[in-house]
Formats: sequence, structure tokens, C-alpha cells
Amino acid sequence: MLWRHAIFAVVFSLSGWAQTVPPPDASPPALRAAVPLLCTENIAAFRTFVRGTGLIADSGGTLLTAAHVILQAHFNCTLSVMIPDDEWIHAGHLRRFLLARCHLNELLDLAVCRLQPADNPRDLGYIRAAPLRFRQVTPGEPVSVTGFAGWVLAPLTRSGRITGQEDYRRQDGCRCNFATNIVAVEGMSGSPVISPQGEVLGIITQAGKGRFRGTSFGVSFEDARSFLIAEGVVVPASPHEAISQPTTTQFPAK
Repeated sequence: MLWRHAIFAVVFSLSGWAQTVPPPDASPPALRAAVPLLCTENIAAFRTFVRGTGLIADSGGTLLTAAHVILQAHFNCTLSVMIPDDEWIHAGHLRRFLLARCHLNELLDLAVCRLQPADNPRDLGYIRAAPLRFRQVTPGEPVSVTGFAGWVLAPLTRSGRITGQEDYRRQDGCRCNFATNIVAVEGMSGSPVISPQGEVLGIITQAGKGRFRGTSFGVSFEDARSFLIAEGVVVPASPHEAISQPTTTQFPAK
């Protein structure tokens, strides 16, 4: 199919990118468990592009992403995920997976989906889960994100800090519980927020605009604890983290 040829062309471009070793002062390496969510348009099957970013939560193929990525694609395209055969910087091939089913929490803008190999059941062996953590983020804490955008299946890694821990309520009814100064672009919804210890604390769900331009908002796994546990997502708790009570801030919807 034509859309597969388009993907393979992009994958071949990735192989050249993967040979480039970052300088010592570059951002942290891209998280292997962060993967691109691709949209293949139902009315134009040759057109495939990055719709969002997903996070592999366990070796069985559980995927976490932003709920709005799933909702906005529901009627327009078929969603798939590309999983690398190695760390992103060494990846030679990408394995395609389809979304079998998704459960959404629209208030938190969080989705839990199950993946199934599109071509070969043995591709399940390439799944590598991220180390997740139940704890609140801390203002001033350094973090990084790995996300995808546009047409190129190469991860974008950015570093920054947590700039606020509040209950940010959006005009669309959703809410976030932390802010970061890492700038997100289209396609980075669902990007994992990673601590210096390599643990994933939550995902990016909203890019700010207006007076919030340059800020991204997200939901922590601690805030989504009940939903994740109900969906069978196993996240270790950190026994040494105190949970603070958030305040509330209003900000414009994207």
C-alpha cells in the first residue's frame, strides 16, 4: 500500500539520523518506550502523519497517551504505533502495532490503550516498558520529554523544569495538575515527562497559548492513580514523597 511506502521512506531517513551521536551537553537520550502515534486518513490511505505520542506502560502492550489524541482521530483515521527494535539512537527498523481498544478519562485527558502487532506476533518481543512512578512533581524539578511531531519518525527530546504544581482547569472541562517550561508542538500530546532518575511521572496533555505561551501542561500518574489502577496499569509508589494539596488556576483551552 502507498501509505506503507511513505512510512518506510521516513524510516530509512531515520537510519541516517540514528547514527548521529549527540554531543556530551545534549539533552538526555530519547526514551525508547516513547513512540509515535500515526494517523492514516480513512479517505486518503496514502496520507499518514504523526498524530500524537504514546508511552509503553508494560511489556504486554499497554499504551498511555492523551485522550484527545484518540478522540480527534476516531472518525478521521486509523491509528497505529511504531515501536523501535532498539534504543532510538540505534534503531534500525520500526515495528507496526494497531490499537485494539482504548479506555478514556476525558477529565484527566488520559487514555489507556492495548496494542496488537499489525504484521508479526513475534513483534511483541520488541516492546520495552517505561519505568513509571506514582508521585507528585515538584516545582523547580528538572525534567525532560520525548515526543514526536510532523512527518519524521525521529524523537524530539527537550529538557526543562516543572514551573508549577496546581489544579489547572481548562475551558474544555479537562484539567491538568502541573506545568513545565518545555515548549510542546503539535504531535507531542502524550509525551512522557521524565525525571532525572529516568522515571516517567506523567504525560504532556496541553500546550499553552496567550499568556501561557511557552508553557506546557500535563497530568501526573499520581493524579490519575485510581484510573490507572482500574485499567490494570501497575505503577510503583514512592514512599518518600509527600502529597501537597493543589490550588486552582484557570487558563485558556488550546
